[in-house]
Order: sequence, then C-alpha cells, then structure tokens
Amino acid sequence: MTNSFIINPILKFKAAPTPDGITARGKELKQIKASVNEQKIKLSRQLKEASEAILPELMFAEKIHLIAKMQSDSLAPTLTPTDLFRESNKSHIIAPAYEGYLIEIDPNDIDALSIAIKTTKRTGDLVDISRLESINIFDKNETLRGKKTEDLWNSDSIRSYQAFNLWLKPFKNSASRYELAERLVSTLKSTQSRLSDPEFLSPETRDVTKPETYLKDYLEKGFSSLSIEVDSQISLEKIISSGTIYRIEPCTPLRTTISPGKGSEPIPSWINPKAPTVVVIDGGVNAQSYLHLQPVTLLPLVPAQYADLHHGNKIASLICHAHAWNNNRPLPKLDCTFISAQVICKETALKHPNNQQIIDYLKHIAKQTAGYSRVWNLSFNQLIDVVKDPEISYLGHHISKIAREFDILPVISIGNTNHNSISKALCPPADCESALTVSGREFQSIEKPFGNIAPYSLHGPGPAGMKKPDLSWFGSLRMIGGAIDNGTSFCTPLVSSLAAHAFKELKDATPDLVRALLINRADLNEHHNDLGWGTPASDDDLPWHCPEDTVTLAWTAKLSSGARYYWHDIPIPDALIDDDKFKGTVALTAIIKPIVSELGGENYFATRIETSLQAPAPKGYTSLAGSMKESKKSETVARSELSKWSPVRHHVKAHAQGTGIIGRTARLYARIYARDLYQFSMQHHSETGEHEVAFVLTFKANKKDSDIYNTMVQSLGAQVESALVEHQIQVDQNNKTE
Repeated sequence: MTNSFIINPILKFKAAPTPDGITARGKELKQIKASVNEQKIKLSRQLKEASEAILPELMFAEKIHLIAKMQSDSLAPTLTPTDLFRESNKSHIIAPAYEGYLIEIDPNDIDALSIAIKTTKRTGDLVDISRLESINIFDKNETLRGKKTEDLWNSDSIRSYQAFNLWLKPFKNSASRYELAERLVSTLKSTQSRLSDPEFLSPETRDVTKPETYLKDYLEKGFSSLSIEVDSQISLEKIISSGTIYRIEPCTPLRTTISPGKGSEPIPSWINPKAPTVVVIDGGVNAQSYLHLQPVTLLPLVPAQYADLHHGNKIASLICHAHAWNNNRPLPKLDCTFISAQVICKETALKHPNNQQIIDYLKHIAKQTAGYSRVWNLSFNQLIDVVKDPEISYLGHHISKIAREFDILPVISIGNTNHNSISKALCPPADCESALTVSGREFQSIEKPFGNIAPYSLHGPGPAGMKKPDLSWFGSLRMIGGAIDNGTSFCTPLVSSLAAHAFKELKDATPDLVRALLINRADLNEHHNDLGWGTPASDDDLPWHCPEDTVTLAWTAKLSSGARYYWHDIPIPDALIDDDKFKGTVALTAIIKPIVSELGGENYFATRIETSLQAPAPKGYTSLAGSMKESKKSETVARSELSKWSPVRHHVKAHAQGTGIIGRTARLYARIYARDLYQFSMQHHSETGEHEVAFVLTFKANKKDSDIYNTMVQSLGAQVESALVEHQIQVDQNNKTE
C-alpha cells in the first residue's frame, strides 16, 4: 500500500572500494601469467558448467554463490580478484573462502561474466583471470569441505541429540538473507532440531530457544553463526541439503524574535524513558522534575556547594525536550534522557578542579556510561585572552583522545564573547578534533528561521587547520524556569539531542558517521567561520531521512594511505541529466579518524583524507563535488585557504547551468595522505595501517517531483539497504517508496 506521505530513509552504501595504482595493491602487467588465454577458455567453460548445475535449493531470491579458488601462489591479499568480480560485471566477492573467495551473483548474469572473461583487456581483470584456479558452484560438497554427512555424525554416541556449529551463507542482498533465514527456521522446525538443551536454560537465556534470536544479526549484516542440536543423521542431512549452510562442524562438549516558547511549562514525565541518552558534562542537575529521567547516577567531581547547578539544570531541560520549551521555533520533536556529570563550578566558587582532574574524571565516566550513551554535551569553555592559538589545547586534545578510545561523540559549545574578549576566537575545548563544535545563530522569522551569527557567539577557525565551528543553531531559548537565556551553551544541546537520536536510528553508527551526516545536511554550502556549515535539521526535516528530490548514501570504509580508492559505477539518475549535462547539487562529506601528534602543534594531524565525486567527461573526468585543489596548490595556500589538513572534508557544488558528462555513472575517489611519521617511529606510510573514514553523499535534483530516490535504489540493488535500524526499503509498482 502506498502511503500519502512518504519518508525515505537514507541508504547504507555497501560497495567496497577498489584501490588503484600508487601502491603494490594496484595490479600491474607483469603480474599477468603467460597462461592467461588458456585460463580464459577454462574459466568460461567452468562458468557454463556451473550455470547448468544450479539446483533450486542453492538459490535465495535469485542469488547464488560461486566459489572462486585461487592458484596456490596467488593467495596474497594484494591478488584478491576484486577487479574481475565487480559491480559492472554484476558479481560481488562476499567473503574469503577455503582456497579462494565466495562470489554472489544472479544466475542470469553468469553468461555475461563469462563473456567478460573472454573479451576483457583490463590489466586488473587479466591478472585475476591468470591467477584463478577454478570457478564452480558452491554446493553441498563445498559446505562439507569434501566430507560426507556420515563423517560428521557420531554413530557411537548414546546422546539423543548431537550438537553442531553452523555458519550461514553470507549474502549482500537483503531479500536473499530473509529467504535463507525463513528456510533455515522452517528446516529446523521440520527436523525437530533445537538450539540448546532446555535443562541448562535460565530465565535470562530462555530466548535462545528461538532461531529468530540468532538471525537478527544475520538479517542486518549478512553474516551469522549459531549452534544447534540435531536428533538424527537424517535430520542433519536435511539441514545440510537445505542450501543455507556455508560451513558446519561438530560441536564437541566443553570441559571447565518571537518569544522562543509560550504556554505552560512542559512536563518532563511525558518523556519516554527509552529515549536516547546524552551525558551532560556540566554543573550538575538537582531539579526534582528532571531527576527521574536519569538512567544512572554518577558520583560528582565537584561538591554541590561549588557546582553550577543553575546552569546544569538549564542544559538538562534543553537536552530532554528543547522543542517543548520552545514551541515557536522549528525544532525537531526529539526527546532525550540524560546522565549528569557534575564537573563545572559556579563562577563564585573559591576553587575549581584543574584540567588533569577533569580529564581523569571524564575517563572514569566514559567507562561508566559506555552502555548508556555515546554523546557527550559539553556546554562550557575556558576563559582565555589570546588573539589566536595555533596549537591544540590540553582539554581539546585529551577529550578527543577519550572520545576516540570509547567511541564517543562530544558536542561542544564554541564559547561566548566574554570568554575571549580580545579576539573573539573559539575557546577550549572547542578545538577538540573529534567533536561537533557549535556556535550561536539568530532566529530570523517563521518563514526563514535561520539567520546570521548571534552577537554573543565566538567564531572560528580552529587551530592546526581545523574548520570550526562545525554547526550552528539557535542560542536564545526558553528553558527550565520559563526564562529566556542567550549563549552558545544553549544551542549545543540542540545538536547533542539530534546526535543521540542519529545514533539510535542508524545501523552501525560511528561518531564520525553521525558527524558527517549532520554536517552533510546542514543548510550552508560553504564553511563560515561564524556559522560553520549551518543548521542540520528543522521540525520536519531530520538528517536520517531523504527530503523530496534527494537521495543520500552513507557508509564507513577502511582505507590505507598511499593508494587511490574508487567506488565505481555509482548511478546518476536520469532526472539529474539534461542534454548530457549534470544538473543538480552534490554534497559530499568525508571524515577521517586521524593520527594526531601528542604535541598538539600546528602539524597536529599526521593523516588527511582527500575525496571527490567524478564523472567521465569529454576530456578525462570532471568533478561533480570536490576539486582536490588541496593537493595542487602550494602547501602554504592549501593550508591557509583550503584547510588542507582538516579531518573534515565537506564539498557542496550546485550545477545550476549544467556540467557536461559522458554516460550515466560516476565514481567516488578517496585517498589518504600521511606526514611526519618519524614522530611515531614509522618509516613508511604503509605502517600507518587502515584508516576509518565516514562518507555521506547526497544528490539533489533541480526539478521538483523527480524520483531520484527510487531510481538510485533500483539501480544499486543489493549494494544498498536502509541505513536505519528499523526501516525496510520497498518500491511499489508505481515506483513509490513506502
């Protein structure tokens, strides 16, 4: 049934990038074996035989597995056959397998893969072809690794049940996963198999008797293993023959403005206790009306007589339900609970903890709150009187270290003008690299709410080439007590609560992915030293949904320095092309988890990310977003004008007049650069290992009523799924999502 109001979730992009050139990861002509032509004939024949050997039990939602085995001298990771088994050949490497790789493919595409093997002239393809030993169907014989069912069944056992460990066949295609899960559950029930011996179950573990409990991760991620108990060899044979099992082994026993708001004060008890939680690192909370919204109570760092409880209560009220207090502002209707960390003293206090005491306390609460929240709200700043500090502050650096260690997203106020009266530049810890730094923004009008920088707000940029602030929002708000107050302390909770909900909504959310999503959805196309990239949401526009005429892909990747990476064959919907010109807007955001210097100097960042979206053009490739000028300009210009070493890259480009391109696909390029590795006792960039990078890519059409969302979903197929925890993508016969 088609809904009258359609909410499209952002999409999780699951394609793996292809490294190219520069490093040994790229394949070269000299790696092609002399037998490549013979291999072409052999592998094409094997694919024809595989196509003829497909049995119904091996298919799941029109997908099957092939097993591509490598020659014994070609098992190195650098020789993984990713060039041959790629999107344009409609095949995917799913996982490493015994002596090779597991390939997912539609049986109808096997002939096309065979033709590609016969005709390709690409170097990478030829390297792969020359080093493959065989390509065959993954059948029961592969599941048993050449053994027989009777080899697994202990006929001498006197137990009524025998236990086995199963690894389910992995699939990228979500429909295949659901069909496999349904078939497995049906088979287990028909054979009267069970997941465990009920004698050893406690009330806490009674759900493990349900196969569905173990299949949740499989349905989401495509990989799962579980243990079962089988009553007979006949039942075991039925389970193996169901086609659902990738691997099986016996399981032997173990041994041992308008007023921001009006009306009566909102009632906190209306807030759902299951709402996401934000850790409020502030002056503490003692307002009785809010204390019941804490899932856990922390011991304070500073005693009540010193604590700025007045400020802490205000922040908590905005964290929990700023929209209810400010019903004349277009704020998302998102409620949160909170955990109060009583750290900040009131101005009149005679003593304050030093930075080291604060950092030690934050390390402690990071461990205590790890199971409750991954968002910290820090609405405080140090008082400084400097023109501009080119180095990272102690608090900024150490809060970032804690955040990186415990996968926390700090959301930090940029500071008020009375914090730095000389230059009005941001105050620590707003220079925390892993944080979302928030500045104040004025409310303009109901029709056009987002205005200029608030007069009380400090500004960026940050030290070491950081683009700060990241975001901005209203800082003149109504809060507990009904009073209106102004300051960057109060715009910061708006971002914190939004980030907490983003963590709740997104699958496999990371702090950098949430940061990238909120920055990607902010309303400004260029960074502003006062407003950052703008405001990330409004009352009816949430970052994890795709507004009309847009589609967003979001994902994380592990990239090594010294190689160019490409996500090839990203489709460009027809609605974005007019007369062979790209007409639309692209927003590309990438955030690297950087290696940083412990010294916190101007060269704080030892690694950086470069990225762009590129499309074939009459002369090579043209950029649809991201010019890569930071690698072309002189280092001085690149640092000063382009923030070359900033860990956040956000490129927005509107193609109002159109940009000439060839074809209907684009590629996303990314490369990691490293510097100053001697300080880490490293000799080569390869020693830096893999770097985690979060990407968010949004396409927006110039035309209204363009169906670019469904077009992207249909074109990418198994390469995408809903990025939200509880949302399935459906496309009806009229091309409308539900």
